[in-house]
Amino acid sequence: MAIYMPEGPARNLLQQQARQSSPDDMSHNLHAEAPNPQRNNNAPAAMSDMGDCSQLHTELASSTHSEEHTTVGTASAALVAIAGHDPAVLEIWNLQTGAPLKQLHQPEGVKHGMCMAVQLFSQTAQHTLYALIGYEDGDVAVWDVFQSNLLISKKLHDEPVMALAVDATGKGGICAAADNKVHCFSVDLPAQQFTLQATLEVKQQGIADICIRQDQRLFATAGWDGKIRVFHYKKQKALAVLQYHKKGLTALAFDARGQRLVSASRDCNIALWSVFQSDSI
Repeated sequence: MAIYMPEGPARNLLQQQARQSSPDDMSHNLHAEAPNPQRNNNAPAAMSDMGDCSQLHTELASSTHSEEHTTVGTASAALVAIAGHDPAVLEIWNLQTGAPLKQLHQPEGVKHGMCMAVQLFSQTAQHTLYALIGYEDGDVAVWDVFQSNLLISKKLHDEPVMALAVDATGKGGICAAADNKVHCFSVDLPAQQFTLQATLEVKQQGIADICIRQDQRLFATAGWDGKIRVFHYKKQKALAVLQYHKKGLTALAFDARGQRLVSASRDCNIALWSVFQSDSI
């Protein structure tokens, strides 16, 4: 689950979009409801903590009265991006109010299959919010969330994309699949290009999650074999293999200061790891 807090232009544009958009237009064919047992339980979800966006949910959720949630003195609304009832469609919801905001439909004639992994992000000085989506057919795509436009799509894997992450700049990232390949890529939004920077191979197939440390020095992968593999992000080389869990990993995250790495596994255990400090790499 990816956490995102927009600042500056992106945050301001969220407020402008909320004021200019009709709630009926935004929520057409979307309805908040109780969990459906037929919903795809393996669908990806990406949370976004939208700082200073009280206007977003008060304007868009016309039939729902929201409460203001304060975080460090700032009103915030959490968004969740998740594969919908049609798992090929990405839905974005206001988690606090239960109000639907957007649907990202694949273009007519395009069949990427299910949304397997997703992260919301922005780029420095950009005025919009983007979604990076990994699909069942191995494609990775960038969407403009506000405009519901598919900007870039490139096939990076032969297997379904199982995990992806975008760095703090929004200009680079990592993706992995059910195979044993980890791809490092850059994103050039003005040129609408993905550039494959490097491909790293691990011994065992299957990666469930990826996280990039905030300082962009390290990234780590969560293997189906229960092993955490730590890499140098900029040099794109392996640094360490961490092993504790008895079953496959399900989630992985660095803490806010980048001093700890937390892992979760199908063995029902959570582990906390001390990782390389910035001055040591």
